[in-house]
Amino acid sequence: MNESSERLALFSSAPIPRAVFALAVPTVITQLINIVYNFADAWYVGRTNNPHMVAALSVSLPVYILLAALANLFGIGGSSAISRALGRQDLRHARRVFVFCIYGGLAAAVLYLLIILFLRPQIIPMIGGSADSYAYIHEYMYWTMVLGAIPTLGNMLCGHLVRSIGAAREAGLGMSMGGVLNILLDPLFMFVILPPGQEVRGAAIATFLSNTAALLYFVIYLWRHRDHPVLALSPRELSPDRKLASEVFMIGIPAALQTTLAMVSNICANVLVAEYGSTAVAGMGIAKKVNMISFNTSMGLTQGVLPLIGYNYGARNRKRLKETISFTALVALIFTISCTLLFRTFSVQLVSFFIHEKASVDFGAAFLRVIALAAPLCAFSYLANTIFQASGKRLSSLLLSILRKGLVDIPAMVLFKRQMGLYGVVWATPFAEIVSIVVAAVLLIRFVRQEILRGQEETDAGSPR
Repeated sequence: MNESSERLALFSSAPIPRAVFALAVPTVITQLINIVYNFADAWYVGRTNNPHMVAALSVSLPVYILLAALANLFGIGGSSAISRALGRQDLRHARRVFVFCIYGGLAAAVLYLLIILFLRPQIIPMIGGSADSYAYIHEYMYWTMVLGAIPTLGNMLCGHLVRSIGAAREAGLGMSMGGVLNILLDPLFMFVILPPGQEVRGAAIATFLSNTAALLYFVIYLWRHRDHPVLALSPRELSPDRKLASEVFMIGIPAALQTTLAMVSNICANVLVAEYGSTAVAGMGIAKKVNMISFNTSMGLTQGVLPLIGYNYGARNRKRLKETISFTALVALIFTISCTLLFRTFSVQLVSFFIHEKASVDFGAAFLRVIALAAPLCAFSYLANTIFQASGKRLSSLLLSILRKGLVDIPAMVLFKRQMGLYGVVWATPFAEIVSIVVAAVLLIRFVRQEILRGQEETDAGSPR
């Protein structure tokens, strides 16, 4: 059995726990490493006890996450299409999707960097930047979002696409590489190479270099596996196809919207909290960073199993599809409940790890105790959306993507702030998750009923007359 066949066997016949963990663990590890390097930036900058620097990283993060949204547009949309094509044994279509997503992602990165390059002075005040943090934000955006646009988007995109063929370990290694290098390079540039006062620039340069190294890893990997039936880099294989583009975008757009609206939600939270000062903004940013442990692990778990769900949906293997979803839900529930208990119990200690300034710690600990309540609900929202993404259910995916971040939480932040003051802004998060999970449950029940009916129709059609 060759390497390609072994990876397809993971989708089609391996025991469910083994398949889920083989695909999800590298993705989860990648997410955790990325969290650690985000923590590293905040922790090292926090050692300055300069809330303006900490606030600059918090304010910049949502715009930086737009690169992840663009990567999801082509990465998750492409991964869904590729995995379903593999389930149908249509290797030619899977290859065409791969090439389209690679060059589409490159074009999106170039457009993004041009916008950031020329519109930074207008963007910074819009996202909550103040006179005190403006220069830090401007510098950070240049290195991570102008020079770093192609490396950052490129390594995330390649990770999604390489994972779609079952190479989760290789995808995880490439995406983790950036995080590990960032952790190592942060103190070097922040405290050794650059002078005091340039810590934000040092963090930004470290991020740029580490993402560049990760992208080079994927370029080398794809070149070495250019004979693979799906992987391809040659632009000669790129052919305009409206139907193919529609297949990618119908799933990719909801995935990108989910990330984009999360960014918009964070910006709104920063703007609403900004009137309480940089200490409140810094506390909010640190609380969200801590809570990323649960949110991003849930995201990594569900993104990891997306190709497995998509493959078995395309192959019409309903029994394996159901077992995959049930096992993933159980793992997510156990983990997120544990996170909620941990974050609420040790909120002060966790926030104090990043900054010792008392006002920021008080704000951050109070925010964390509220946001942590949303972790189990968020995990099920992610899983439901992944099911719809993997099966090509674009309308259900779109609804869930815009519901929890955008349609519900932003109005709730404004309304709750009027009623409850500063802490009303964070109570909007668990409220939005409750609404989202109710809608997700309704959509999943409908999906299951449709699949049961479709299975009966296929059985009847195949029965002898």
